[in-house]
Amino acid sequence: MTNLNVAFGVTGYGPLWAPPVESWIRAVAVASRLFTVTQVGKIGGAGITDRMYTHSAENILASNFLDDPDYTHLFMTEMDMMIPPDTIQRLVEMDVPVASGIYFLRGGTGQPCLFQKAFTSRGNPFPHTPVTIFPTDKPFRVDCPGLGCVLFKREVFERVKFPWFDLKESMYGSDMYFYTKCKDARVEVWANPAILCDQIAYTIDSVEHYQKRLREDPGFAKSGFIIGAGAPAGAIDRPVPEIPEIALGGAHGRQPASH
Repeated sequence: MTNLNVAFGVTGYGPLWAPPVESWIRAVAVASRLFTVTQVGKIGGAGITDRMYTHSAENILASNFLDDPDYTHLFMTEMDMMIPPDTIQRLVEMDVPVASGIYFLRGGTGQPCLFQKAFTSRGNPFPHTPVTIFPTDKPFRVDCPGLGCVLFKREVFERVKFPWFDLKESMYGSDMYFYTKCKDARVEVWANPAILCDQIAYTIDSVEHYQKRLREDPGFAKSGFIIGAGAPAGAIDRPVPEIPEIALGGAHGRQPASH
């Protein structure tokens, strides 16, 4: 891949914590160095929105990205996301329209921010079913991996009609609104389990909560969607597979949070 030019964007809708900002700077520095040395491209710019509704921030970042014809990719994260140092280049290497890392919802429940499109209910086209089991050894297709750690090719915003993100039409969040439009436009969405992110508020929610939930709550894996099974887990008359521990450390680079 040559002439790579990645824009780095953050949707800022609240206070900034030091650990996420440190992780963004580290990821930008690592990717910028690699792209420059290998002569494939660069991190062409960075921007952060300031205290606005998420869908407004996301639309602004995408619009500003498209305003510059030299940009090839938009990486988007959120103000509460802590990303691994090698995030950007790993997502670029996937070479798919939408490539996402994986993170876990706040509250210590261990629920991955991964969802599969559900059947339309009461005329609303946006509902999704939570994913509880997913491959841990290779990237996989998924309908909605959230917007906390995601890389878009330029073509995505050219194929999906504006507004790309919205809250008014969807009670389920701007991510489910956007990914429903991606599915309608036949835009492929992938998640990479090698990229595990932390989400921070006053506590950090991470993959450890997910693994703990799998070990201690037998009903958890039976209540949602299993990637690769093709149906909600409750509809499958077979044992839930054992899930291997996800390897931590190394490239993940998790560090203790400072408050």
